[in-house]
Amino acid sequence: MPSVPRIVVVDPAYEVARIVRGALALLDRQHILIEVPTSEDALQEVLRSSINLVVTAYRIPGHMHGVDLAKQIAHESLGTPVIVLADDEDPQIDAAALAEAPFLYFMRPVTEPFLRGLRIALDGEVAVEAEETKPAVVADLGPVPPVDLEELRGILSSLMRDVGAMAVILADRTGRVLIEAGAAGYIDRETLAVVLGPSFARSADISPLVGGDAWTMQYYDGERFDVFGLALGIHYFMCLIFEGSNRGAFGAVTMFGRRAADQMIDMIGESAYLTKKPEPMPLPKEKEPVKAAPVAAQPVRKTQEMARREVVVEPPPPPRQPMLEPVSNFDAETLFGQAVDVGLADSLFDENALSDLAESLAAGEGERVGYDEAIDMGILGE
Repeated sequence: MPSVPRIVVVDPAYEVARIVRGALALLDRQHILIEVPTSEDALQEVLRSSINLVVTAYRIPGHMHGVDLAKQIAHESLGTPVIVLADDEDPQIDAAALAEAPFLYFMRPVTEPFLRGLRIALDGEVAVEAEETKPAVVADLGPVPPVDLEELRGILSSLMRDVGAMAVILADRTGRVLIEAGAAGYIDRETLAVVLGPSFARSADISPLVGGDAWTMQYYDGERFDVFGLALGIHYFMCLIFEGSNRGAFGAVTMFGRRAADQMIDMIGESAYLTKKPEPMPLPKEKEPVKAAPVAAQPVRKTQEMARREVVVEPPPPPRQPMLEPVSNFDAETLFGQAVDVGLADSLFDENALSDLAESLAAGEGERVGYDEAIDMGILGE
């Protein structure tokens, strides 16, 4: 975070300090102001502590005037910028000599070049020129929202009386003068509104940088008139016009003007800082599903019939019964009429006879192999 600049002001009449405070307020710059009465005190302050800028009147108490003090500071403390504010009665300095001078020289009443000189002294000429050459991107703020002018008219008239202004106007960012009160006919108010309108609208670009809704006040110090411009959001602004050089109006305008501006912004409502919102992109239309070509009914029926044929499983045919030929010469007496030897029947079931029969049958079967033996022989796997 940059440090707060320390500025030394040399002026026994205290007019330079008031101008510097007002200019820094317009630039929205924090500062530490050190006021000293003489050139010697200013030089001592520069040599004793870290000073970012010296602003001096031309005629000051001490053994040197403002220009001599600026040259001495340049010699003693190289790199400390100095601004000299001269009056109409002070000598004019040739432009060629000023181009080579180690200080900035302005004649009062001051105008925008003095504000630029302050910025150069505090931020450096390279930074100021880079910002000035930066291409401006004009935002589309949309249409100017409507307001109730009758409600605002009463506040403007009361403010003009409170601050002692000769006139007040209210205009929008397009340069249209909507309300005027007092002796506004002495100044070209239409041109004033056209010139100032776009500058107040640019507050919309500053708001994202500083946070919130940025509010601004502009001051123009002229020989015939002093003009204070106060923002009423980004679409409207008002101008308080004072006759002649009236630097003492800074305090009244800062207090009463800001309070009236906040009141009118509340009356305008959310549209005071409303900008045109980007329109949402249209959603792509859903593609209609491609309809399949109709299929002829006859092939479909054939296909279904074939499918049914393939699916149906026919049962196996029943087993054929063996056909036995009838015995024509069957003689039951011959078959069952023979005599039966009962002794043979008894010996058939004798234990010794059955044992001999079993041994005779096992003799032809060969040697038996158990499960473990089959594994040992490699016949079965483990």
